[in-house]
Amino acid sequence: MLTAGKLKKGTSLIEVMFASLILLIVITGNSYLTVYGKGQISLRENYRSALQLATQKLEQVKADDYYNIQEGETKENFSLGSLPCTVSTQIQDSNSYKNVMTIVCWTQMGKQCDVSLVTSIAPE
Repeated sequence: MLTAGKLKKGTSLIEVMFASLILLIVITGNSYLTVYGKGQISLRENYRSALQLATQKLEQVKADDYYNIQEGETKENFSLGSLPCTVSTQIQDSNSYKNVMTIVCWTQMGKQCDVSLVTSIAPE
């Protein structure tokens, strides 16, 4: 003889809705992490490009003759991929050497980003 408890087959509507809710939460979280991860990858690529640009500017200054390096600040506009950036080179003359600082600034994902490099150049 079969009892009412043994005749239960399939899933109830509540179980289906609960499983759908869990699946929706997982998909939403995964989508958020994917978008955030892509943004961080793009940000790091731009940091790497800015660092390379700052290094290039420092090397250009270092390649010049020590006595031709003029104290002051210069600004130039460049682009990091599709983002505009500003490269600022500041030179300060001490008695025995010159301090050179290069700063690359850009705006990405609503934040101001920058990379700076500093070096000292002495006469040979």
